[in-house]
Amino acid sequence: MSRVLTVAIAEDQELDRKKLEMYAGRLGLKVVSSTASGTWFLDDCLKYKPDLVFLDIGLHMMDGITAYKRLLEQGLAPYLIMVSGTQDYSLVIAGYELDCISFVTKPVTFEHLSAAVEKARTAFEKALTYMPAPNSRILEVKASYKTVFINEHKLIYAQKSKGERKAFLYIEGGEVVETTTPLTEILSQCSKQIFCPNPSNLVNLNFVKSIHASDLFFGTYKIKLFPDDIEIDLSRRKRKEFERLYRHE
Repeated sequence: MSRVLTVAIAEDQELDRKKLEMYAGRLGLKVVSSTASGTWFLDDCLKYKPDLVFLDIGLHMMDGITAYKRLLEQGLAPYLIMVSGTQDYSLVIAGYELDCISFVTKPVTFEHLSAAVEKARTAFEKALTYMPAPNSRILEVKASYKTVFINEHKLIYAQKSKGERKAFLYIEGGEVVETTTPLTEILSQCSKQIFCPNPSNLVNLNFVKSIHASDLFFGTYKIKLFPDDIEIDLSRRKRKEFERLYRHE
């Protein structure tokens, strides 16, 4: 991965905090915040939007569990690595309920933290769906409180879920991403390669197999897509725009 991951550190013990900062540097992470306060940690995360956090439970002003829950409520969910010396098993369970990547016990060793960070890197790489193309656009969407990056070249089509504020993105290779990002916001990030044939869909023109008249409604058309012959409605008012863009493709 060429992108440097950013980290926010929240640890109330200064020596432990300095150790985490040092280890983060050795692991190639960029430290954007380091604090002993849960309140300051929350403020800094909202400001800097780190990729991952090293989070102790016992912090000043606000505990780590509460601070991370507040982040989730704000729609931000950096990958979580809990760092604590607690013997309270209920707090450990609370950490895992927040979907933490790993729970590193004190005293923290470089080896244990390195293994936890490697898990976070792997999770981040899985979230970053891309192909090596010099002019490719990377789409940023929200999925399960996390930011997911999708290369538009791999997006086959998107479909809005009826009656709900979510959509499903169908990715080349069989992956499906459920997102709360509106189709209009996704389309605003795209090149002309991604087309909106109707209010409920986006299609990638590179995956268009054919277009044919609908058997059900006169004057309406269907777009058939590779690789599974999925058919998408093409509204009348979008037909000329589609034909112009498709011929250009």
